[in-house]
Amino acid sequence: MGHKKNRFTYWFDNQMSQGTVALIKLLSIVTVGAVIVIGLLIAAFGFGVGKGIWLSLTHIIDPGTIAGDEGTSMGFILAMLAVTFVGILITSTLTGIICNAIDAKVQDLQRGKSVVVERNHVVILGAAAGLNVLVSEIIEANSNHKNEALVIMDDRDTKDVMDENIRRRFPDTKTTRVITRCGSITDVNDLAVCSLDTCRSIIINADDDARTIKCILAVTRLLKECGNDGAYLTTVIREEENVEPARIAGEGRAEVLNFRSMMSRIIAHTGRSAGLSQVYTELFDSDGSEFYIEEHPDAAGKPFGEINRYFPVSTVIGVEQADGKLLVNPEPDRTILQGEKLILFAEDDGVSHILGPGQVQEDCIIKDGRAPEPEKKNMLILGYSSKLAAILEEEDHYIAKGSEIVVALAPDQDGYREELLGAHYENIHIQVVSCEFTGRQGLESLLKDGETVLVLADQSEEDDDAALEKKDARILMILLQLRHLAQVHNYKISVTSEMLKVENQELAQIARVNDFVVSSNITSLILAQISQTRELKAIFDELLCEAGSEIYVRPAGIYVKAGVPVNFYTVCAACAAKQEVPIGYRTKNPDTGEIRIVTNPPKAQEIRFTDEDALVVLAVD
Repeated sequence: MGHKKNRFTYWFDNQMSQGTVALIKLLSIVTVGAVIVIGLLIAAFGFGVGKGIWLSLTHIIDPGTIAGDEGTSMGFILAMLAVTFVGILITSTLTGIICNAIDAKVQDLQRGKSVVVERNHVVILGAAAGLNVLVSEIIEANSNHKNEALVIMDDRDTKDVMDENIRRRFPDTKTTRVITRCGSITDVNDLAVCSLDTCRSIIINADDDARTIKCILAVTRLLKECGNDGAYLTTVIREEENVEPARIAGEGRAEVLNFRSMMSRIIAHTGRSAGLSQVYTELFDSDGSEFYIEEHPDAAGKPFGEINRYFPVSTVIGVEQADGKLLVNPEPDRTILQGEKLILFAEDDGVSHILGPGQVQEDCIIKDGRAPEPEKKNMLILGYSSKLAAILEEEDHYIAKGSEIVVALAPDQDGYREELLGAHYENIHIQVVSCEFTGRQGLESLLKDGETVLVLADQSEEDDDAALEKKDARILMILLQLRHLAQVHNYKISVTSEMLKVENQELAQIARVNDFVVSSNITSLILAQISQTRELKAIFDELLCEAGSEIYVRPAGIYVKAGVPVNFYTVCAACAAKQEVPIGYRTKNPDTGEIRIVTNPPKAQEIRFTDEDALVVLAVD
């Protein structure tokens, strides 16, 4: 008997654990059985079997029916009362099952576990630093297209918290529906709800390399299983040694950015050319001009050095060959072939059209102008960063022999002294000092007139939002002290500062720093661009690679005459003679010192350059 009871209990437990449908099915069986058994008992009071079953059914499904049973025998009334109690039990149980099912579904929706039903959407996996920039850029990129979707998955917050953050930060998402889901970005089952089988691209925005690589493996597996060969993923890897494993994990589907190498080059270049951080932002964001690859059959047969004369509102920076290879800033006399596409820097796709050649003011071109030779410079670097070694290597390539660089380490960073002094450089001499440079006394002992100052911050994978805020607050204190000391001593210094959160850049404007480099901001801008057009990865690699054409800020006076109005067609011709492509110019307010960057100006517009102005060019050095 005990064994049979255990088997029944085991069977009942299994039925109860199978979910709402199984419970309703079991309750239906109980209801039908109760209706039949009680109906047969009612038939004993003189009713037929059919009538008894009907009375049993009506009393079970509607307990209020018993109110109409007056005038019949007491035995019948008691039987109907029993039936009514059974009906109340069954009805309340069914109501509870349905309510629990609805509540479970609501909780499931709040947890963000339901499958996304979208097509051609972008998926962001992870909510590390830079998420808001990614969302903003994708919303802007989608603004020219109707009915777009962006799916975000992370496991840090609940869906309602994620939704509230998105609504607060982006009250108007324009043509893009932003859909949030909760789940582990390294779990294949959780990732399945993002509908990777129908997505266009995936951005992995994890906060450490290990999690990023695991996510790449999971996403690659899902894309292979669902057969979505058109989708690809884009991500950033921080440590150099993890870049190749990430590419291997992606099996040709992953566009991997090397964070340390990329940011080291950007920071080093920005420190040498005031306003260059604004140029990078203009190049990489979706607000303003962007890079496009378009077919223009009428360009065939024209030399590359003259092609910009035919585009009044766009800048041609290279060509895509018939085999898909990209050539950025090729030789001026290289002829554009039939079937090749153009790489354009333009306000939008489709706005670039070939027109008649613009007028070039030949008499305004400086024929023998040369880029200035590297100069000796004194640089002060405040703080240690994991990118510092790469920054110093970059500086060694581009500044004159005999340049002095002082690296000031905080007392808790003194352990990096031997690493810095042990490196060998051709052109620069490194001096390492230990100093608490957040205070005035320590900073004043380091600062000299005419110096270039670089303020570094180092973000580790363990940093949470509070840690980032603390590090940025420390940088803000240093910047305020630098401004004060420059005013007190009448020093002319150039300051470039790295920031960890883009929100803090606005607070730092009062320090009048020449340039800010927000690492998470720039990498997010690049990720968003590549997620829209995969071919842009090759362009960005070229622009940020030492071997190819790079972005330089050079005096306008080596290209065109100062003080006379010249159009940008003339600037393009002057630059083409040096195998360079102009993408904009820099002006400086003589009163306030404020720097203004203009990219992709209309070529017919005339500009009167001064001796202080400069051109932003793509050049091979």
